[in-house]
Amino acid sequence: MRRREMDRFRKRLVQKSDELLGRVRAARTNVKETNSADAPDLGDRALTSQSLDLSYQLTAGEREILRRIDAAIDRIEKGTYGTCVNCDKNVQMARLEAVPWARHCIDCQELQDRGEL
Repeated sequence: MRRREMDRFRKRLVQKSDELLGRVRAARTNVKETNSADAPDLGDRALTSQSLDLSYQLTAGEREILRRIDAAIDRIEKGTYGTCVNCDKNVQMARLEAVPWARHCIDCQELQDRGEL
């Protein structure tokens, strides 16, 4: 992969990281501001609790993507970005365009999805 492409992917990864960090911060602020004990009745407290659970789940998933983004940026720095971490073949460009933090080529990702990797 050419340096210019690497720089373009790095920029996309950093932008996505910044976006996700903003969402995580907003969710944490929302959780701090929301106190289920302040809700007037049991139904409202249940809804508040459910909202807090959803906020946590969203941020947990986003944290996983952030971890993968950091790993992708590390692979860029090491010069291994775009190479499948399992089989060492090139990750398809269309896959990287769709999921710039992808670690596997399509074949290895299918193995991973089936639990065979």
